[in-house]
Amino acid sequence: MAEAHGDGDSIHFAHYAGKLESHLRKNGISCHDADLIIEESSVLYFEKLHSSGSKLSKLIRKHDPAQLFAESAKKAIERHLPEAKDTFGSYGEITKCIR
Repeated sequence: MAEAHGDGDSIHFAHYAGKLESHLRKNGISCHDADLIIEESSVLYFEKLHSSGSKLSKLIRKHDPAQLFAESAKKAIERHLPEAKDTFGSYGEITKCIR
């Protein structure tokens, strides 16, 4: 069961990452920079999914993959493109792009 859930998390991430890459490219970000942002988003996303906590709390608490992805992408964009945090790199814009 845990493996199936992990595969679902990877599928969600891949889906959102493709949309984020398109969003970044439409806003003039190079492929190289978009790849760096997505790579860092991946690390943040999966770290948050697998953060420490009891197994019971993980079963009770469900993560919204879109919300987790948007938070992770926002942090990665802020690190690489701080000037974008109030425009296309904002949480609101990221959530719009991954719908």
